[in-house]
Amino acid sequence: MTLQHQAAQQADLLQRWMEERPDLTLTVPPERVAVVCVDLIEGFTRQGPLASPRVTAIIPRVTGLIRSLLDAGVPAGNVVLVQDSHPENAREFAAYPSHCVAGTPEAEAVAEMQALPEFGQFRHFRKNSIASHTSPEFGAWLEERGADFDAVIAVGDVTDLCLYTLALHLVTDGMARQLDRTVVVPEPCTQTWDAPGHPGDLYHALFLHQLERNGVRVISGVRLG
Repeated sequence: MTLQHQAAQQADLLQRWMEERPDLTLTVPPERVAVVCVDLIEGFTRQGPLASPRVTAIIPRVTGLIRSLLDAGVPAGNVVLVQDSHPENAREFAAYPSHCVAGTPEAEAVAEMQALPEFGQFRHFRKNSIASHTSPEFGAWLEERGADFDAVIAVGDVTDLCLYTLALHLVTDGMARQLDRTVVVPEPCTQTWDAPGHPGDLYHALFLHQLERNGVRVISGVRLG
């Protein structure tokens, strides 16, 4: 079997897997649910060299999910935003174009997120790499509050970098600490970009599949029951 044939078979398997993602109803108290949203900011949606219309398209889905969870009783303080905020000489710019520099509009949450009445009550953390757990403040929050949650819902972008490292850390942190924590990723609330050498549909599906192989619940929708 040629490599090309194997790749085609795997792509078909991924497509079927994506189409089979179930809905999930969480039967846990609302105060035991957290939402962590990574990098839903202007620099990955509408402004700058890494902005992508694919990512922009998830804004109403993410804000709609957060709205529904707040209305179901999830405390606003359980909603966490982790966002790129780089110095002008960030080491990350050796791998990616300069983006989301601290103090610029690119580093700010999208307007639709800021328009939520509870926005000021959300927890806000800045990071200087693709990995949320390298933010000292977010790491301290997770260490302090991590045992308080039966379910953590991870949303945002991009699927194969910041969202992937976030969800993987959430699930492995829970494993390492022997916590009964379910980590959930609703597929419609995540996305990655398209670029030469980086086919967005493939990377999106492949990294979500890898998350599920490591214990993350990848689903098509989530609600509280």
